[in-house]
Amino acid sequence: MKIREKIYNYISKRQPKRENRFPHFDKPLKVMLIYESDYLERNDAIKAIRLDLIKRQIEVTMWGFAPKKEITTLILPQSRILGTTDFNLFGKLKQESITDLQAEQYDLLIDLTTHPCLSLRYIALYTQATFKVGLNLGEGIHDMLISPPDLDTEHAEPEATWLYNLIIQYLSTIRSND
Repeated sequence: MKIREKIYNYISKRQPKRENRFPHFDKPLKVMLIYESDYLERNDAIKAIRLDLIKRQIEVTMWGFAPKKEITTLILPQSRILGTTDFNLFGKLKQESITDLQAEQYDLLIDLTTHPCLSLRYIALYTQATFKVGLNLGEGIHDMLISPPDLDTEHAEPEATWLYNLIIQYLSTIRSND
């Protein structure tokens, strides 16, 4: 195990236990989306997901990560892309970003990460959300882990849109069974 992974495991175990609650869809929700940004920072699929949530009258904040030093996208209150310079030598999120993350409380965190990424795990760890959901990548920071069905050869790797639709389907099914 790399030193960065060991540090992350140490920090995640020292986080205070939080009370998780399934989100109630009958009241306005505040959702945090975290995602892997494409190198050009266009993120068309993420923008489409954001528009879908807005149509559902859900307030959305998005944080992404691009594995490069210089980020060209503007930092907005509802959207931010972090680069490698936003993390310290050991891969931990810098304090100014942690402060920004913890300033807001969210009802739901939707993690659209499709590959193990230490930087996005830190974002998920420090996000103040009452319920966290994401793909099962072997990490225990989410309240609900989605294990994907066997993917066919056309869709050898899951994509953010596919994962989002699966998460919404599961959340809707659970909500309708209540």
